[in-house]
Amino acid sequence: MKFHLPLPGRRLRRILTLLGQAALCCVLTAARLGGLYAPFSLAAAAAAGPGLPGLLSLLGVTGGALLFLDFQPGLRHAAAAVLLFAAQTAFCDTKFYRRPAFRPLTAALSQLLIQSVYLLYRPLSQWVLCLTASALLAAATALLTAHGTTLRQKGLLYAAALSLALVPVTVEGLFSVGKALLMAELLLLSRRLPPLTVGLAGACAGLAADLVPETPALLLTVAYGCGGALAAFYGRLPRILPAAAFSLPIMTLAVLLDAGPPRQLLLSCLAGGAAYLLLPRRWLPPCAERAARADAPGETAKPRRLEQSAAALRSLYDSFFRDTAPAPPENPSVIFDRAAEQVCRSCVLCAICWQQNYNATYNAFNDACPALLRRGTAQPEDFPLYFTARCVHLREFVAAVNGELRLFLLRRQYHRQLTCSRRQAQEQYAQMGDLLAAAAHAPAEEPTGPVGYRVSSALRPKEGQQLCGDQLATVETGGMLYLLLSDGMGSGPEAHREAALTVRLLEQFLRAGIEAAPALKTLNSALALRGETGGAFTTIDLLALRRSTGEATLYKYGAAPSYLKHTAHVTRFTAHSLPAGLQATTEPPEVTRLALPAGSYFVMISDGIADENSDEWLQNLLVGWNGTDVHALTALILSESRSRRGLEDDCAVLAVHLPLPGENHPRQV
Repeated sequence: MKFHLPLPGRRLRRILTLLGQAALCCVLTAARLGGLYAPFSLAAAAAAGPGLPGLLSLLGVTGGALLFLDFQPGLRHAAAAVLLFAAQTAFCDTKFYRRPAFRPLTAALSQLLIQSVYLLYRPLSQWVLCLTASALLAAATALLTAHGTTLRQKGLLYAAALSLALVPVTVEGLFSVGKALLMAELLLLSRRLPPLTVGLAGACAGLAADLVPETPALLLTVAYGCGGALAAFYGRLPRILPAAAFSLPIMTLAVLLDAGPPRQLLLSCLAGGAAYLLLPRRWLPPCAERAARADAPGETAKPRRLEQSAAALRSLYDSFFRDTAPAPPENPSVIFDRAAEQVCRSCVLCAICWQQNYNATYNAFNDACPALLRRGTAQPEDFPLYFTARCVHLREFVAAVNGELRLFLLRRQYHRQLTCSRRQAQEQYAQMGDLLAAAAHAPAEEPTGPVGYRVSSALRPKEGQQLCGDQLATVETGGMLYLLLSDGMGSGPEAHREAALTVRLLEQFLRAGIEAAPALKTLNSALALRGETGGAFTTIDLLALRRSTGEATLYKYGAAPSYLKHTAHVTRFTAHSLPAGLQATTEPPEVTRLALPAGSYFVMISDGIADENSDEWLQNLLVGWNGTDVHALTALILSESRSRRGLEDDCAVLAVHLPLPGENHPRQV
């Protein structure tokens, strides 16, 4: 039996992504230059492209123009967005659209064509402001649409644009929120990039901030450019020194040139430096020196190759498969059209049925369609009486409808299977990219702390079977302890083979340094593809325990309950997802985060031991357990389950005990 599962989560994420893109375009319109231009809003709309994302982005730009711009500038801004969307829609199927320079140039030209009409007979300063806004628009679009641009870089650009929108906002008139945020963002860049790059980025950010007021000045262009370059020189030193180096040009120029309110500029500088200094250390990017050392030949050649391979697979998925809508299903009316071609064309009443009573004939077909599709075959009583009383070839027509109906159902089944297979193959590209990226960023070996452990496991096959359909494994790597339990479908050699294959593949993923979540998701997709050719499915229970802290993560694909015992308290963890191979390929496993304190037990079982409806005895057994030997606990669980359920199914028990400090003897596996 094949299962075709709906993907409501994927559709919901798609809808939320589209709505978020429209909202972002709307909010970015608040980043105005001279009160007339909003280049970052148009850049986000250009990055959305044609189709539904582009249309929603156009609506977001129009809404932002109504909210944040005056009527005439807002009308011109919306007109530029309409022209941009029309140009991208017209050329999306041509080779020009695939060139890197197409969308940046189209965005800049769309704005210039609309705005230049209103700049006739205006002073030169207005032309310079328009050209500067168009240049920023082209640069932002190029960054957002380039294949090598990472999500972090796009997020930094959007953060800078939103900071520009907050430049006019002040706190009690003391300092500008937007200027302070821009300074903090440039200080973050100074930790990772060379001085020249940070200086250019600071000059661009300062230029945009200078152009926000209706009377532009170039103070921040120089101050942020020089400050960013100076901060990058001290990027590897304690944070107070880059912040002070960045502030020095701003304070000097504010006092010497007396441009704008010096007090507000100085306080904005102090607020930005304070925001940077108060950021948690884990939020900071690595310093340039550390990054340079990481880029040294021979140290990270393999991770860099893995990162490049992951980026290539992800780019392939984004370019060919993302945002591709499936073909619409075939209309059932084709059944009656083709049957009429065979029977009605030579009938003496053809003109009466298909010309004089055309609407009545098609209403008769519409009335009969639900019944014959539900039953899979057509019968004369499916059609209304006024049609059957008039039709002189009713038997031949019903036979022709049945023939076309069989073909229609076969075509629909074929297209459904083809769409499912294509979707699974598409997801494989994305998941392979995730796997390679996870392997490239695999954490180094962590020194294990004082937390020891003892593991015990037991298997028992079903009565009459030599091989157990449940399989277990224990993996210790990178400071992590993984406990695996897989229950194959059914029992006997086939179930044993499926469960053993699942455990072996998952163990290889984990030993390669791949995180548990992408490894499980990839394995689920592979099992789903294998199921199309008659393969089976398995449940997966995986506990990932960090030995240094006792923190753990429990992953489940349709597995039986698991239990945590600490003192006299027992907590049960259940799963509501389907087994691996039946769960939707885009859905991750169920995840539960927990902590295993010293002296606790964690027990994993297969459904041959107990399930959600028959595990009260097991919870009572764990509550009353006072021993310290984990082997005795697994033996007791196995013995008690046999007395209650016999040997009607394969059984597996896997337990781990974290001893108290005085009992921290070498582990027993």
